[in-house]
Amino acid sequence: METDNTKTERSLTLNGLTGLHALQIIISLCMIGVSVYLTNHYFKVHFPTELGGTSSICDLSQFWNCDAATHSSAAQFFNVPTSVFGLIVGMLFFFSSLMPSESQEKTCSAVSKYNFIGCVVLFFYSLFQLGSLCPMCSAYYVLSGLSCLNYSRFGINSWMPDLKISGIWALILGAGMTIMVMQKSEKEKYQSQVNISIVEQFKNLPDLGDPKENSPYVIHNTYKDFKSAPIRLTIFSDFQCPFCKVVAEQMPKLMRRFKDKMAIQYIFYPLDSSCNSAVKHRMHDKACQAAMVASCKPELFLQVHDEIFAVQDQLSTGALDKIASQFGLTECLTSEEQKNKVITSINQASQYDIQSTPTLILNGKKIEGSIVEAQFEAIFKYILADQK
Repeated sequence: METDNTKTERSLTLNGLTGLHALQIIISLCMIGVSVYLTNHYFKVHFPTELGGTSSICDLSQFWNCDAATHSSAAQFFNVPTSVFGLIVGMLFFFSSLMPSESQEKTCSAVSKYNFIGCVVLFFYSLFQLGSLCPMCSAYYVLSGLSCLNYSRFGINSWMPDLKISGIWALILGAGMTIMVMQKSEKEKYQSQVNISIVEQFKNLPDLGDPKENSPYVIHNTYKDFKSAPIRLTIFSDFQCPFCKVVAEQMPKLMRRFKDKMAIQYIFYPLDSSCNSAVKHRMHDKACQAAMVASCKPELFLQVHDEIFAVQDQLSTGALDKIASQFGLTECLTSEEQKNKVITSINQASQYDIQSTPTLILNGKKIEGSIVEAQFEAIFKYILADQK
């Protein structure tokens, strides 16, 4: 292993394969692995190729989940997934550890500091703006902190990267960004073909029928009876579920386009064991109370529904109490009668073996997870054409 300096008194990588040097190699590989996962997850969520099923292994609870971060404005930078920048940093650390030189270690030392500062900014953005933390992102923050500590305390401590090395990696970053932009463009072009596949998947789903009882909680309906509408969408939802919020935000656009052809009703399915016996723990600890407030007065449901989803990340910090007070529904927060109404709504899930939220029943066919608007539109057009 050749180096600029065969023996440096203070260096993380120039004095042979020490324990700290080996640790930095492992940390770098972990940073690469986490970044690859997050990049893959970004494309799966924004450019799905299957009907529903957009959840991930890091969706653990309302607070610990990937969904809020993936749908946030911080998920991409210059139209490139933010995780790509983390991937390039991990690669820099890894290759500089395998082929060390003084100039490369100085560059890594400087980059580790700026990278960690960026991680701290993202951490506080997630914590205070999104009200949640992505477990995989948090793992990357920790790994970045360890790298920064390694280079600052045990390596050649520097805030100024080597210009030549920086130039090389800037070109690599530029190439990576170009590839990602091209990939996004290709996926957008490919979306029309994917939509054809999505419609075929929908056609092949078993017809389980509409819910036996119409829900009194209506999002949109221009028909006297829900079952008379050509497009009938029932949403089993949880007010603390990030993907449920995505679906809620999609509905107004779809309603404007298909308003006289569709009916949308809401059924409460909080992932909270305090009112849902099918859930073994309180994954979303305010979900039952949110459902109790929203179900209190059906004539106010849509307004309350929109208000709750608008402050989803603040429900555990008093926002739900404010909404209940705003609409004069405070008594419903603790009402046993209201809780029983929510449980009655939850029980409708047994017809469809609901396991997660959101679950959509579209003209009797069950779709688990959210889908992008273009896919909704493709399916709706198929339904209308098929009925003609």
